[in-house]
Amino acid sequence: MPNWNRIIIGDAFKLPLHSFDYYRDMFLVWPILAFSATALVQIIAPASPAYRTYGFKLAVCAIVAVFLAKERLFLIASGAGFVAFRLAVALAITQEWRTYLVGFLVSSGICFAALRKDWKPSYAWPAKRGVLGLAVGVAGLSTAVTIGVWLKP
Repeated sequence: MPNWNRIIIGDAFKLPLHSFDYYRDMFLVWPILAFSATALVQIIAPASPAYRTYGFKLAVCAIVAVFLAKERLFLIASGAGFVAFRLAVALAITQEWRTYLVGFLVSSGICFAALRKDWKPSYAWPAKRGVLGLAVGVAGLSTAVTIGVWLKP
């Protein structure tokens, strides 16, 4: 007799046995992206001097999050790749070459320089993601938003 529960739901709620380092890095992806992107905007074009201080606080939070990660090179490269993608889209839509081209070239250069060698993670990456990985990512995003709102002037 077939197991209909497994056929309909599948293994989505089965807890995988991954390394703690993997889940820590999945938790820190969103804080690093959110803190660094917001800090960059607040430092370059603040609405007031208080927001520039807020940008420096967020930059410190992003640096601390990078130091807490196990695979720092991958997180820095993924953050730079995310910024390069966003700047490429902004460059294609607005076509303001002077504004976005320099940022795109710098961030894509960081991404390619970080991943130019044959990089192997220090722990096993899963073949597919489960609900626990998604929950850890959402927890990281909500933690980043909570800390960002708490630090806001």
